[in-house]
Amino acid sequence: MKRCNTLISVIFLSAFLAVAGASTTLRAAEGDQLGRAEDMARGAIEQLMRALELMIDAIPQYEMPEIEENGDIIIRRKRRTPRPEPGVPEVEETTI
Repeated sequence: MKRCNTLISVIFLSAFLAVAGASTTLRAAEGDQLGRAEDMARGAIEQLMRALELMIDAIPQYEMPEIEENGDIIIRRKRRTPRPEPGVPEVEETTI
């Protein structure tokens, strides 16, 4: 739990720094620089979203606990299905 809180703190700190940096850049930007500042802010937010997705994927997920007749409690970890790569078509295997 402590590790999860630390990760969340790091992510929110990163988000704060990205927004603070973007707002500072926006104040100093003029004309064409404003567009570049917006692109930088958008890129920072996209990276933050990817970091959040990776953090959520790293959290293990478990099935419902089972209680056996002898009192043992079994909690199985769910199997992860790999996510398809974006832009890569799925290929069906055929045998000849």
